[in-house]
Parts: sequence; structure tokens; C-alpha cells
Amino acid sequence: MKVGTDFSGIGAPEMALINLQVDFEQVFTCEIDKYARQSYLAMHQAPGKFYNDITERDHKEVEQLDLYCAGFPCQAFSIAGQRKGFDDVRGTLFFNVAEFIQINQPKMFILENVKGLLSHDNGRTYQTITDILTNGGGTLNGQMSLDVFEDGLGYHCYTQVLNTKDFGIPQNRERIFIVGFKDFREFSFPKAEPLELRLKDMLQDNPNAKYYLSDKMIDYFYGNSQKNKDKGNGFRFNPTDGECISTSITTKEGGGIESNFLNLEWIADYRADEGLRIRKDNCAPCLLASMKDDWQNTYSMGNPPILKYSTKIRRLTPLECWRLQAFPDDAFFKAQAVCSDTQLYKQAGNSISVNVLERILNKMI
Repeated sequence: MKVGTDFSGIGAPEMALINLQVDFEQVFTCEIDKYARQSYLAMHQAPGKFYNDITERDHKEVEQLDLYCAGFPCQAFSIAGQRKGFDDVRGTLFFNVAEFIQINQPKMFILENVKGLLSHDNGRTYQTITDILTNGGGTLNGQMSLDVFEDGLGYHCYTQVLNTKDFGIPQNRERIFIVGFKDFREFSFPKAEPLELRLKDMLQDNPNAKYYLSDKMIDYFYGNSQKNKDKGNGFRFNPTDGECISTSITTKEGGGIESNFLNLEWIADYRADEGLRIRKDNCAPCLLASMKDDWQNTYSMGNPPILKYSTKIRRLTPLECWRLQAFPDDAFFKAQAVCSDTQLYKQAGNSISVNVLERILNKMI
């Protein structure tokens, strides 16, 4: 199977295909970030061609693909009701994706984006994307609609929002996937699976002391707790979510202490005199270091717990973030040999979840 990827990052589609034991040829990879390219080459065999920039590639030089994957950035389209097809999206990165599909005619593709694509620019961005992909003889979710673009690509597409936590990995990460086929075929997205792993199962043994917050930093958080609470993004207790999962990994894990670089559950051990301490934090990517299996059964609604100054708090490590994207540890260690923690955090946040791609590709192939 001939495969090509744009916005390739650290090669999540390639990792999914490897896990599925699919025999494939990586015709090309394209990634603009030099550090992600370093990690990719450390983890995977070199592709036939490694492009740096999709906007500068001559699409005609690429042989026809069996599978094309792209997790493209989302940009608003200034269409103003004109409905001019490619002219509406020219200058956006989706235009380059659509242009490649138009020229290469891959047999099937997977496009991925944040869930917010559905409401971006009041829904016009998503509508324009799906119209361009399907108009000209294609279908959307099995239904043919009236064409509004004369230069649509005519693919048969299926779209759905999928959550990483529904496919075996405890991360609450919702992304929209668009699966397209050149020839019509029925397709259904994979069904959600019971989640057996919990966040504690993903944690690294004996992490380096550098990942722990100092007492001074904890004091800083307490000093600003009311201000953060007023903003809705400080230390917040969430008694309704008992799943013990990480919220979505983002790209800013290695940033400053004010950065909103990770949303995750705060989990602590149970103390009879303190009650259960669980917090969802939108400010710092931290975990409580000690955890017990009985935490879900110990919360008292009448006495919301607080975080004690004596508690040890730490960030998720880069390895834990990669695990939460379903990358195997050996792949992480190869990337770690060529990249800093800051880049490893960023690469995890930018990646597509490997476990979700595995389920989608298994259904497609």
C-alpha cells in the first residue's frame, strides 16, 4: 500500500499502520517543524521523499497513493456567500490539501482536525470543506446533496467526532475525522470500547525530580487561586468526573507556569481526615504524585476537599504524554535521544492519537 502524509508530525498514521502489521510504502512525508522531522526520522524508516512545506511541493511529481493522511490546521474562509469553490479556500492550508487530493486522486484519505472545526466561523469552514471534498458526484455520510461547488472533488466522505478515551487510552481528546473514498463504499466509524486503563496506569515509575513543583510554586498557585477561580481556569474541583483520565494533551507542556499547556485530572491518595482530593486544572499540567485505587469511592459532596501545602505535585513527563497518545515507549526513547523535553511535549500535543487511527484504518483497510 502506497502512503503519503502531510502535517506529518511524528508519524502517528505510520505508527498505526505498523501496529496493524500492514505492509506499506511511505511514498512521502511532509512536516515543516525541524524538531518533529528529527523525531520522525529517529522513529521511522526514511520516506521516499521528505518534504518540508506542503505549499512548495509539486503535487504532480507524487505517484498516486492508496492512502493519504493530513491533520491540517483550521483557518476561516472569507467566502462572504460567494461559493467560488477553490477560490474560497485559496491561501489556506486546506486549499493545499484539497489541491493535492485533486491532482493525486488517492484511493482513500483521512483528514483530522479539532472538534471546534464544526463550529468554526459559525460552521462555514466545515461546510465549505465538506462541500469541496464531496461536490461533483460524491456523498457525505452516505447521502448525496445538491452541489454548490462546480470544482468539487467528488469523494465519498464520512465524518465523525471520536474521543481518544473511547479506544483504550485514558485521554479526553475529541477530534473530528473525515474519511474519504474515491469510489463509493459503505463505511462506519469504529464503535466506542469500554475503557480499562486509567491515568495511573500511564504514569512513569520514579520520574525525575525536575518534574515536581517547588513549594514556592505551590504557594504561588494558592496565592492566585481566587483570581484563577474567578477566571474559571485555576485550581478547580470537579466532583462529576470520576473517570480518572487525562484531559486533552496540548502543545504547551514545556511553557511557563501561567501557560494553559495541559488540562488534566488532579488525583491524590485518600486521607481519612482530608477526604479525596481531585482537581481539574486549566493552568498547569500537574499530577499529584501518590494515587490509590479506592479514590473513586471516597468523595464527600458535603465537604469539598482542598489541596494541602504538603502535597507533592508534578507535571506529566514527556513519556507520559506520549503514552497518552498511544506511542510505544521504544519510539519515545528514540525521539528523546534527538529532542528536548520542550519539543517532545509539543510533538505529543500536535500528534493524532495512534489508537484512534488504528481503529479507523482497520475499518478502512
